[in-house]
Amino acid sequence: MNCKHQIGLPRAEDIRRAVEQYLAEAYPRGVPAGVVEKYMPPRGFDPAGWLMGEVSERTPPEVNLDQVRSFALRIGNEDYLHMKLRLTRPPSHGVFLLTVDSHDAFLEAPPGTPDHEALEKLKRKNAAVAAAVAKAWDQAGLPTERNYLRQNIYQARHRKSQRSSTQ
Repeated sequence: MNCKHQIGLPRAEDIRRAVEQYLAEAYPRGVPAGVVEKYMPPRGFDPAGWLMGEVSERTPPEVNLDQVRSFALRIGNEDYLHMKLRLTRPPSHGVFLLTVDSHDAFLEAPPGTPDHEALEKLKRKNAAVAAAVAKAWDQAGLPTERNYLRQNIYQARHRKSQRSSTQ
């Protein structure tokens, strides 16, 4: 059996589409060349090899592929360089799901300070970008949490329907 399949990484073409859609939503006025060069996987790449390379941050770091809980690509957006495309393996699940991590929850500026409104505006913009990326991924049928849960519900209903029809 193929080890990569057991690990549950998305297919190479799905990762490429996810990166393309992320870039389109995060950089609507044009993606900086350095971002494309660093984060766009080459056609026909090996997902495991690419993600275990220099391009991603892994949690936990410096473990074997089968022990990685998440991969993060710090692709950013027009206004905030730290937003990440994440591939995360939920506990007790054998698949990696796409998410957007705005990576701004830890940022705070007390109300009334000069930076408060600007920071809140940035967080709203990041949330809008993350929502747009997630929506594009969902519509493309990519492995997001929403699509994963939708598929599990469909399969459970289908199994229940089959059991009912055989009784």
